[in-house]
Amino acid sequence: MNSIRMLARHRLAGAAILAGVLAAACVPIRQEASWPALSLIGDDQNIVIAYNDRVVMVDPDDGTPVKLRNADGEIRVDEEGRPRVWQFTGPEGTMTQFYSSPVELSTDKLLIASYNERLFEVGLATARADGDVDGEEVQGQIIANPVIADDLLYVGFGERDLVALGRDDRLERWRVETSQGVWSEPLIIDDVLYFTSLDHFLYAVDPVNGDLIWKLDLGGAAAEAPVYHEGRLYIGSFARKIFEISTDGEILSEYATDDWVWSTPRIVDGVLYAGDLSGMVYAIDIGDGGLNPIWQAKASDRAVRTTPLVVNEYVIVGSRDQKVYWLSREDGSTFFSREVGGEVLSGPLLIEPGDTDDTAESLVVVGTPTHDELLVAFGLQNGERVWTYPNE
Repeated sequence: MNSIRMLARHRLAGAAILAGVLAAACVPIRQEASWPALSLIGDDQNIVIAYNDRVVMVDPDDGTPVKLRNADGEIRVDEEGRPRVWQFTGPEGTMTQFYSSPVELSTDKLLIASYNERLFEVGLATARADGDVDGEEVQGQIIANPVIADDLLYVGFGERDLVALGRDDRLERWRVETSQGVWSEPLIIDDVLYFTSLDHFLYAVDPVNGDLIWKLDLGGAAAEAPVYHEGRLYIGSFARKIFEISTDGEILSEYATDDWVWSTPRIVDGVLYAGDLSGMVYAIDIGDGGLNPIWQAKASDRAVRTTPLVVNEYVIVGSRDQKVYWLSREDGSTFFSREVGGEVLSGPLLIEPGDTDDTAESLVVVGTPTHDELLVAFGLQNGERVWTYPNE
């Protein structure tokens, strides 16, 4: 099959992503394949990493698991006197798999979605499932990050369709049918919900009743959400293009890339930054309308799957070649790069001083599917490795 040969040629971002995209060709994702989903949560900006069969909360100061505390603030310990840490795993005897980041359901509760058609309400103070420990069943495998807005929970399913569930009762309110999987986190702007699918379409629907407003053929699959900026949507696709799209579904301009664009672009100061699966990174001026090139740089010989982090003079990207690159915002030249123990499939996240009690410098955190380096934190300015999780 031609699509499988193309996937074999690209190899995307390792076995996990290869297996996942094959799901769009009606081949299920392998249980053992995964990649880390990273997010920041709480005033302390703790890092939550969902990977394989567990979700762990990590202290950004030193890369250690966050310790559970009782109502008096004392660290809880187990029967052998060891500190209890913030870690949630699926029910015993099941093959739970996590691909998406948790959602803050309330100030003291997370909602965690699994690929195994389950939703778990998990206490922030306890790291334990509230209510049914086996979770609530949904009618689809979840890869994309769910989104909560008002009294609805929006969930894309890995095989097909996006649904709206009641925030409290989890009953289906409406469904938008797609012919292939929804891997993108929904985006809600000005009372319109936008999402992409591997079926090549960008959808705009009414978030209240699910009525289709429009859908637009991008000429290739899209695995991530668009970004909104000053009345326009910007998105990359497997058609080897970046699109500028009006909110009424018209393509205003497009920019050809060397290869598939997997991740959501980043827009800073009127400039769009994106990477592609050939290892190219792009800086595109959108300030005066249209997509006008500033520079493009071959950062790596392998895929750049992550959304660029743009801060100070840097454009920071991770690559399948097991490196993180600090590029110049001015011209795309490489200041320096740093090696990690696996393909960089998640992040980079920025941790700023003051967000936590003890962080003394700005940190750049990336995730890999390598078990002994799931997270690596570097100093923003010098790229020195500060910590690794797990750090045993």
